[in-house]
Amino acid sequence: MVLMKSKKVFLSFISIFLIFFAKAYAFEDLVEKRYNFWPLGVYSKNKIRGYERKEFLGPFIYKYQFESENGTSYRPFYSSVEQPDTKKAYFLSPLGVYSSDNETTTFKLIPLINKKIEKVPSEEKEGSKWEYFPVFFGKTAQNETYGGVFPFYGHLKDRFGREEITFILWPFYSKVTYEKYTAQNILWPFIRIAKAKSKEDQSYGGFKFWPFYGHFREGEEERKFILWPFYIKTHYKDDAGNFEEKVFYFPFYGKERTDAYEKTIYLWPFFQKTCGYDPFYEQIDAPWPFYRSIRGKEITGKRFWPFYGYVKKADSLDSFLLWPFYFYKEDTITHGNSTYFEKEHRFLLLSKENEIFENNTQSRREFRFWPFYYSYEDYKKDLKIHYFPALLPLHDEGLERNYGALLKIFENFEKGDYQFIKILWGLYRYEKIASREVHELAFLLRAVKDKETNYIEVLEGLLGMGKIDKKPVLKLLFINILNTNQEVQNVPQDRSVSGNL
Repeated sequence: MVLMKSKKVFLSFISIFLIFFAKAYAFEDLVEKRYNFWPLGVYSKNKIRGYERKEFLGPFIYKYQFESENGTSYRPFYSSVEQPDTKKAYFLSPLGVYSSDNETTTFKLIPLINKKIEKVPSEEKEGSKWEYFPVFFGKTAQNETYGGVFPFYGHLKDRFGREEITFILWPFYSKVTYEKYTAQNILWPFIRIAKAKSKEDQSYGGFKFWPFYGHFREGEEERKFILWPFYIKTHYKDDAGNFEEKVFYFPFYGKERTDAYEKTIYLWPFFQKTCGYDPFYEQIDAPWPFYRSIRGKEITGKRFWPFYGYVKKADSLDSFLLWPFYFYKEDTITHGNSTYFEKEHRFLLLSKENEIFENNTQSRREFRFWPFYYSYEDYKKDLKIHYFPALLPLHDEGLERNYGALLKIFENFEKGDYQFIKILWGLYRYEKIASREVHELAFLLRAVKDKETNYIEVLEGLLGMGKIDKKPVLKLLFINILNTNQEVQNVPQDRSVSGNL
């Protein structure tokens, strides 16, 4: 108890000390204000552009304002970001996410909660649902309520393409109601009994005792199996002439016919052949997945797995070499008056280079050499991001905001005439806005340079020399001995920094 009180007193003392010290001795000129007590606290604000950054306890607590974006992080548990029309929050990533825009609000906590609210009423009235696993409840468009506690008991309406679903001690018993028939499952998936809603309707019904026997009729479709998967048969045909027939004596023989293609299998996976009718298409696997040959209208392909393979179409190419060592693909998409070309090299699944060209001009490049290095460049937005190491195997905004900063030794962010570099979680930082440059080594050293300021100081102003706003400065024990009455003025109207404001 005494120890807890001592910790609280100590933290309160540190907080008061930092606030007082920052107010008294922070660096400030007409352009910005800064103080750096890394790793306890770091603050900077550009008075002209409004960029603001607050950091506490190294990378663990972070708040920023950059252009029209505001962000907050309490790593590794929670991060949020706000833009004029959207707000997102990530917690316990990748399990929890909250997002809100002008149309919808979504809240998920996998697997416990899944909630979506439509802000703009649609022309077609829809129902609503709430899922707080294992509890769920909702309401249909006709204002009928349903709910339950999985797996003990539940009743759903107009969900998953079914009219009604009822379960008791799932998978022991469940009942599903479709448009024209109902089906009861006992010890799913082993026993299923289906009956038509109308006794006169003989086109719906069936029974299965899996895997021994099953036979069902559902309108124009009939399915049957004996000792699944040894014998399986399916037949479908509608009034428009569309049909599908399947028969398998697994693994010895299989035949599948539709109005669009035909597939034949002998001793799967040793040989199978697929033929398409319109347009012509032929695919042979012998045996799958080691050898494949494809030919057809505007498509060719070969595969000698795991050594080499490709599929080439009129607007795409997908290939590999020494799977899973190297993959290459490219796609061409035409949208309106623009043509987009994308190509990607991938190495060992997790490392890749992806490039996008718009009308023969490169618009984006992403490169990941996992787990060492990552870079992203958007040339249309004049945006560049580089960092190492790159321990996260893929890009996910929640993972990146909650964990990414904890795992990076070097970070570089550039947009337009702005650049920000951090090394060792902020021990060293470099910030550049137009012609203004700032170097900081924790609280030990700071150097600021632009057209009107050229100043260097140590220990947050214990010693300092140079010029600030064209005025000479010589600090000793935090005091400017050249002009002790000098005060910082408000930003004049004609003072500007080149670039986007």
